[in-house]
Amino acid sequence: MLSSKQITAMKPRDKRYQITDQSGLALRVQKSGVKSWVLRVPQNGRVIDISLGHWPEISLMQARALARKKKKELELEPPKSFTVKDAFKFWCSKKKGRIKSYPDEKRRLENYIISKIGSRQLDTITPPVLIKLLDPVEKDGKQSTVKRLLMRVREIFDMAVNAGYLHSNPLTKITKVFAVPSVKHMPSVDWKELPIVVSQIESLAPAKYRLLFYFSLATLLRPGEVVAIRLDWINEESITIPAEKMKMKRVHRIPLTPYLISLINEAKKIRRNKRSPFLFPASNANKPISSQALAKWLHGQEVFKDRLVAHGLRSIGRSWFADNDVPFEVAEACLAHVVGSQVVRAYQRGDYFASRSKVMLSWHAYIQQCAQCAQIFKEKPEK
Repeated sequence: MLSSKQITAMKPRDKRYQITDQSGLALRVQKSGVKSWVLRVPQNGRVIDISLGHWPEISLMQARALARKKKKELELEPPKSFTVKDAFKFWCSKKKGRIKSYPDEKRRLENYIISKIGSRQLDTITPPVLIKLLDPVEKDGKQSTVKRLLMRVREIFDMAVNAGYLHSNPLTKITKVFAVPSVKHMPSVDWKELPIVVSQIESLAPAKYRLLFYFSLATLLRPGEVVAIRLDWINEESITIPAEKMKMKRVHRIPLTPYLISLINEAKKIRRNKRSPFLFPASNANKPISSQALAKWLHGQEVFKDRLVAHGLRSIGRSWFADNDVPFEVAEACLAHVVGSQVVRAYQRGDYFASRSKVMLSWHAYIQQCAQCAQIFKEKPEK
């Protein structure tokens, strides 16, 4: 937004230029030094400039009043009752239940945006307003938070445009102002180091965490998907996980191998809550153990801190597939990843189950080999 001091300081240049104030109002400076007010408005599918007069004959406040009056005449003025909070509520009504991260996204927006500018009129929010609001967040090192906030605020404004409360989104290019957050991959180890990791698991892990580790490694499921396994999903051929329980919202079948069957049988034996429908039940409640159980245990072990997390087991398996000539599509299907464009997936609806069955036999054989080496090392007498 412009100030009278800025306007006075504006000097002519070799070419005509203009500085935007708000809501389409701008001050145009000619090569001669003449300063005039213009209002940019959409008309018949294009943008036109309406001249409002010269500065200083028309002051900044007068120009803003003229701009509002002109927009009302042209029926371009958005409803004055529509605030940022109103737009946020509209977003909530459309996104609740449709995006998995909705509770976190809603809480983040309430904390950083709505609590600060929720009562302001939607058409008074300009890029400088949001930049000033999010600068402290970025300085605190929360680049990922800034990225998600910008994405959702832009989405809220886009929805307000579609609903007719704004004529354009002023925040379309605001992401260019902030630094792109660096991507930090989850800690994992090379698959060739798995024998060492397994030996450390064998010597440190209680039975529950040891079994969780091997089951996660064998199935290559995400932590939340591992603990969600129910007994009635297991049949003679596979573990079949319903689409609503998978991240990609597609049914996922895990081929059963002798090794995986042995892990399932062991898990059944050590279950304390025998009535629970879950393979890994919580002790007292009718629900599975926490999806963070293995992650917290690994984090608490000095040998795994900043070296391996539960989700990193998927990376070990994927790297082993790559180095053992497993076809790309089959390897990705083992991790329940979606491959190809929407058109490709419309035609290719198979899940490579037969191919994955063979791959999993080899993968599980390698895990067993690592476990056997760890047992031999563990039983080797000290000199």
